[in-house]
Amino acid sequence: MASQGAARHDPAMSSTAKVVLGLPLARLLIALVIAAVAVGVLLHETRSQKTPVTHRTQHVQLTDRQQMQLGAQEYAKTLREDRADIVSSGAQYARVQRVARHIEAVAARDKPDFVWKVTLLRKKVANAYCLPGGKIVVYTGILPLTKNDAGLATVLGHEVSHATAEHVAERMEREHLTRVAAAIIAGGVAFTPGQFARITALLDLGATLPFSRAQESEADHIGLIYMARAGYDPHQAVAFWNRMLRAGKGKEPPEFLSDHPSDAHRVERVEGWLPQAERAYRPTSSS
Repeated sequence: MASQGAARHDPAMSSTAKVVLGLPLARLLIALVIAAVAVGVLLHETRSQKTPVTHRTQHVQLTDRQQMQLGAQEYAKTLREDRADIVSSGAQYARVQRVARHIEAVAARDKPDFVWKVTLLRKKVANAYCLPGGKIVVYTGILPLTKNDAGLATVLGHEVSHATAEHVAERMEREHLTRVAAAIIAGGVAFTPGQFARITALLDLGATLPFSRAQESEADHIGLIYMARAGYDPHQAVAFWNRMLRAGKGKEPPEFLSDHPSDAHRVERVEGWLPQAERAYRPTSSS
């Protein structure tokens, strides 16, 4: 779930550029124009809104109710499949419930209709996630890395931010638009079914990977402000991400970072947001 530096070489983007630049120019331009018009029409039918904290303009199709239904279905499936691993008492359970309650109270200001709930699962994997609509799952394997309430608030703030910023709904819409555009472009320039499939796959991959990284970085930003608003020292977020970096060095990174392995750029960005977080910080006795 980490984001990577923007300057890092991306093989997917290089492959996409090579394929696109090698296409017949006239046919490519026509296909690009048609794709742009089609995407513009589809965008007009989406809902334009601003993300919390970062105030980035985004386009989503799913309503809050639909996102809640989507998340509730996946949450119910998780509870059925991992019923034996649910932790419902003890010190770890109490800590997760306590910190989640504070983070949820802050997140609810941006998404008052979401129904927030957290479940702790006894798993050695260092991971946590928040489903659309507010259902949170935390694995016990990540708790040694969080170390304290503020470290756990960093994790929960990050994950809850994915829900309040509607990242899943936005990614679904982005992937839909990308597939439409890629199909139009590939259909306009490909001469064989194999070319069509290859161009479509490369355009799709080249568009979605950087977008996912941007969402991860945005969740870091929003989550940092959330934890500060909830009364947790935002400087502890830097300490947590440094622990995650050390945990991932020289071996398989924690699953929490598996989609986009963390790097020093993440810590640098978090440190850059600290002045904003400090202004939002209201320390409490429990932080």
